[in-house]
Amino acid sequence: MKRLMAILLFPAVLLACASGSGKKTTDCDEGLGLGTDGRCHVVCEDVDDCGDCQACTGDLCYDLSPCPDLCGNGDVDEGEGCDDGNTVTEGCAVGETTCTVCDATCQWRDIDLTACGDGETTGTEECDDGGTAPADGCSASCLVEADWSCDATQTPSVCIPIPDPPVIEGEASAGHDDLYWRWSTPEGAVSFLARVNSGAESETAAAETTHTAANEGLYTLEVRACNVQGGCSAPASFGTQLVYHGAAWRPVWRGVAKADLTANALGEAVPVSCHNCYNGPADEVYTTAEALTKIRLAISRRADLIELDLADALGTLCVNHGDLDDCTGHPTLVSLLDDPTFADADAMLFMEIKEGTADPDAFAVALLDILDARRKFVRNGRPVFIRSFAALSRYLEAIKARLPEYPFIKDYFRFSVLYSRNAIAEVAAFHTELARVRDTLGYDMVEFEYRQKNLPGLTMYARSLDLGTGVYTIPGSFGEAFIAALRHEVDQITAEFRADYARAVISETNLLAYVNAAGCTSAADSTVAVLRNNTGTAQSTPVTVGVAPTASAFGTPPLWYDGPGEDRFGCSMDFRSSQGITGRALPLGATSSQNTQGFFVTAYVNFDALSLTGTHAIVNNAEAGGFALELYGDGATTVLRFGVNIGGTYRYQSYNVAATGLPGNAALNGTDGYYLFGAYDGDGGVYLWIDQEALGSGGTFTGNVTTSSQPALAGADPQPSEPTDARFFFDGLIQQVSVLDWINHSFPAPIVN
Repeated sequence: MKRLMAILLFPAVLLACASGSGKKTTDCDEGLGLGTDGRCHVVCEDVDDCGDCQACTGDLCYDLSPCPDLCGNGDVDEGEGCDDGNTVTEGCAVGETTCTVCDATCQWRDIDLTACGDGETTGTEECDDGGTAPADGCSASCLVEADWSCDATQTPSVCIPIPDPPVIEGEASAGHDDLYWRWSTPEGAVSFLARVNSGAESETAAAETTHTAANEGLYTLEVRACNVQGGCSAPASFGTQLVYHGAAWRPVWRGVAKADLTANALGEAVPVSCHNCYNGPADEVYTTAEALTKIRLAISRRADLIELDLADALGTLCVNHGDLDDCTGHPTLVSLLDDPTFADADAMLFMEIKEGTADPDAFAVALLDILDARRKFVRNGRPVFIRSFAALSRYLEAIKARLPEYPFIKDYFRFSVLYSRNAIAEVAAFHTELARVRDTLGYDMVEFEYRQKNLPGLTMYARSLDLGTGVYTIPGSFGEAFIAALRHEVDQITAEFRADYARAVISETNLLAYVNAAGCTSAADSTVAVLRNNTGTAQSTPVTVGVAPTASAFGTPPLWYDGPGEDRFGCSMDFRSSQGITGRALPLGATSSQNTQGFFVTAYVNFDALSLTGTHAIVNNAEAGGFALELYGDGATTVLRFGVNIGGTYRYQSYNVAATGLPGNAALNGTDGYYLFGAYDGDGGVYLWIDQEALGSGGTFTGNVTTSSQPALAGADPQPSEPTDARFFFDGLIQQVSVLDWINHSFPAPIVN
């Protein structure tokens, strides 16, 4: 009886196992490495360094589950009749014509060679090519030789080599469930058998496959290359560890694995970008060596993002602050990315496109080819950010359109649009643009100039769309003040201010009180949260809103909701007398300075009354001490002022609301929103910013702020002598307030990157 016999080889040199530590850790013993699953694993060069039932993936041994076929390991496992340490059916000893051997499937087989060499495949013969010469596929014992297959239905048998195992390409670690692998086509291969995690094999003519992963863990693909006879190679394997990083972060930072990603006092990620991290502080052109020195320094200072500006010069991608015709004297992108220190770091690429004349599609292909060849920069846990101003967004669109052609990096791109200061004058039009960025373009982030009008309202609307929000470029001068004011309002900060100093200000646990009513469910919400962290542990205290005042106690403000198109998107605390709301304040809790040096106070407000006699408190703690952010009018002139009590005397910085002298806000009105912050650090000026602009200070002073025994209030000043315990009630809307314990941040020079 004629039959086809093919030897399928599963050598143990391709799959094995080793045990690693099951405990999650960040510190592994010698000989162990930290895996993508957060556990220690044995370091390996190949699978022989591992133990049974594991694969060597990404230089570490990972468990295979379920365990693959163990035939050939030398041990008689369940279901095996024998195991002689290989997966080859061997012939009889020289001179013997009959014998019993352990075959390729680890079962006993009887061999009868009495008719071997006659061209007829009979009895126990696997093949018969009409001779007994070895090394032609059919052995002298009429057995199919290793790495061959034979068609025994033909007379004599026709034997051809089995293809080599394919070379598989994939991701060692993936952050998405649609796993993808592709592989080479060895000589003689016409089809493939593939399986994942020792499941059922499926045949395919394509040199690629996908798998939808249900859970995090290791997914090991095995592929065998098969010839036209169905003879298949030993399996090649590739393990992909599925792990989702940063699940607790806001959407733009999900997928980031950087262990020390900068976070604010409330534990929210606010990564810091080293601005123009390739040239001098005054945009001096750096050589490649100088640029790499700056990049390495930023990495050592734990910058989260490295900003590089890209331009095309006759087909070469250069790193420069503007478009170029010639790259001479400027670093190329390749020269910077080929630096091992940069490649091995976890700081993410934050690249802005400055090119304006090159073909967008050609630019996209050039950039993606460079990154695809340097996947350390674009991988699970280390996404790359591609950014441009709105006028150059055609380059972002071209890159996004080409991504499907780059399957191993396509999931690790984030796209961001930058807007110059007040680029869109009308709030409603700006909201429409932000919705287009998310809903039509499908991008991930928007970035505003740090002095943008209505910045808190724009960031809240962008966040409601699940867009990340960033600001640029925080200067060195007063950098700590701008960062402190914005660290809870945005998701990312680009700074000329030194990266390590920026990180220190963002993460400082000096938050005495923070309220932002914008994130309400609706105006019917019954509470707002007062957040704090001045002890190292973030805390949240709900405060009931909408409580009417009584003869013996002030009430609390109701909430007012503004939808898209308004400067304060979301809810605000309503203190408007025109709505019949009076005698209201929101208690912020005890806000006495820990060290009594100073305070930093912010508020985002709409004014309903700017002509007044007396005081309207915005955020106050000014009972014989403390601070005050307030309006004060004498009937003729109204000023907005911030003051602190130093040595028993209040020291103020003030602006006439009718003539502030500030760019963008020459006079304040009752329509616009205003972002205010005041600061005094115990040694220097008393400062007040309106929409991130300031004009001088209220003098220079030395001395700690006098401690107030009263809790701070939003919308009033605490006053125990009053029947309701408060006075100076505000008239308008307040969306956000914060109070920080503020010290003199005397950072050593230089204070810029």
